[in-house]
Amino acid sequence: MGGIKSLSTRKIGASIWQASFYDHVIRDDNDFLRVWTYIDANPAKWAEDCYYTEDTP
Repeated sequence: MGGIKSLSTRKIGASIWQASFYDHVIRDDNDFLRVWTYIDANPAKWAEDCYYTEDTP
């Protein structure tokens, strides 16, 4: 993955990759439930975000 990121950045001339991103492998049912709960509850917290506006899709 690092090679693809490096090559594409050189070809484009600018980084298009999200900084500080990491993958996480879901290893069991408890881990799946934790991730699912986070994803399911996240939209309800958008209004609390300092960058959120009513115009944000």
